[in-house]
Amino acid sequence: MIGGFTPKFKFTTISLTGNSCSLNCFYCGTKYISSMEGATTPEHFEKSLRRLFSQGVKGFLVSGGFDEHGKLRIEPFLSTMKKLKKELDIIINVHPGLQSRETIESMKDVVDIVDFEFAYSPGAYSAKGIREDRERYLETLEDFINYGPEYIVPHIMLGIPRDNEEDIKDEIDLISQLKPYLLNFLVLIPTSGTPSKAVKIDLKGLIPLIQYGSLQMKGKVSLGCMRPYSIKESLDRIVIERGLVERIANPHHKVIKEFKLPVYDACCSLPEKYLEEFR
Repeated sequence: MIGGFTPKFKFTTISLTGNSCSLNCFYCGTKYISSMEGATTPEHFEKSLRRLFSQGVKGFLVSGGFDEHGKLRIEPFLSTMKKLKKELDIIINVHPGLQSRETIESMKDVVDIVDFEFAYSPGAYSAKGIREDRERYLETLEDFINYGPEYIVPHIMLGIPRDNEEDIKDEIDLISQLKPYLLNFLVLIPTSGTPSKAVKIDLKGLIPLIQYGSLQMKGKVSLGCMRPYSIKESLDRIVIERGLVERIANPHHKVIKEFKLPVYDACCSLPEKYLEEFR
């Protein structure tokens, strides 16, 4: 059964950098992290988590801005996360960017889920503007799967102008060969105040790529929360009717009603064994 995932009360996002980011991505320019709750020191992070937990939050997506090397500075927070994991019944999901193998190994027993933006295609890599070789994305994904937490979810962004169908299929092939837990598709949102504002998203061009990903991943595919509202209803309906995904983040309200989707109060990367806790 296809499930919907709409975080409201039990799952939230925390930025370890506030609204600060060293990158100026083509489609973001810090606009998306500015809405997150900031916790920029381990002490602030612990205080925020405990407060939110007391209010009923059980899942935390730990995100934030990256440095010029495409990395979230997570190391100073890992010991605090480990302590809180022992004391509280919580799920920690991390959006880490490029990390060293040493850090990845230290995340193994602390982090439940890793949402990894796989900016490997020429367009996605160029959009990040980082001071690292493009191959670092593949190396880091391999390290996460071989040495990191149990649940690794690579993310592919569709709709970036410099990418073509072959580029995205190459990414999907590389990911599927590594057999991650789930593959998540995002769709670029043309965002005011960024160079992406003039981009036109071709709905029809998205479907063959999601279909190819579903085939290669044997259905272990999700449609993530980043996609333009203008195409959301149509896109959601198509992927459900064709059985191309097993999860949809923030599904359109008409689609929820039409297909009677079960909806979970969580991030769409949440492993199946935790689902009932987030109904």
